[in-house]
Amino acid sequence: RIDTIAGIINGTGNYILTEMRAGREFGEVLKEAQALGYAEADPTFDVEGIDAAHKLTILAASGFGVPLQFEKAYTEGISELTPYDIAHAELLGYRVKHLGIARRRDDGIELRVHPTLVPQSHLIAQVDGVLNAILVDGDAVGQTMYYGPGAGDEATASAVIADIVDVARGLGSNSQQRVPYLGFSPDALEDLAVLGMDDVQSAYYLRIQAFDHPGVLAKVASILSEHGINIESIMQKESEFKDGRIPVIILTHTVQERQMNLAIAEMEALADIDGKVVRIRAENFN
Repeated sequence: RIDTIAGIINGTGNYILTEMRAGREFGEVLKEAQALGYAEADPTFDVEGIDAAHKLTILAASGFGVPLQFEKAYTEGISELTPYDIAHAELLGYRVKHLGIARRRDDGIELRVHPTLVPQSHLIAQVDGVLNAILVDGDAVGQTMYYGPGAGDEATASAVIADIVDVARGLGSNSQQRVPYLGFSPDALEDLAVLGMDDVQSAYYLRIQAFDHPGVLAKVASILSEHGINIESIMQKESEFKDGRIPVIILTHTVQERQMNLAIAEMEALADIDGKVVRIRAENFN
């Protein structure tokens, strides 16, 4: 049985994040990706996670034997990511990847696409450029990973031609002998609920802009504690103090997203915090 399917399933997004590790801005790298033919003139599907969500929906249907449910997939793109957060994730031993994650649980399945911190030591963190990689975790086989080109003219043409050949072969065979396109016949599909993000559990990278007031970190730590959120590490650089504010980066242990949402709302309401809290989910794939 397959329990988890996760991976980098959009080569354009992976190329952009790879280049942003060198400190380049999102917009600059996107224009380069378009010039190289990796990104469309309208890059929305690539950079906002829509293309990846389409692919994840198909992978989940094939891996779990569930209906196609794209409209229920959570999607979050990479257009708001900054070189600052990518660089500081690296300092913490993580790499930011735009992942699609489908996970089977007793109460349903997770179906989500979003930027994710993964340990630099994990093989999927080392997949760069336009390469794609899919991690499959099975109850008997454990973790396996498959990777290859995910953008560009030849890679795209190869995939399209392979699909056309599959369709032609199917049309030329007896309907009773055809292998279902998603691996499961319609009457064998499971009706598993797609869980909302409130029910997802992950660790978190948080960045807050704190005013230089006494007790700010104590207030933040208290809010996190009240919601059952444990802190793994805190990073604060005095050299980054500017205009009375300093960025504070917090890495948490695993917690339910519902609790994190409540904690972030309380932190943003503090007079000691300037603006929105930046949040990036983290996965260790242990």
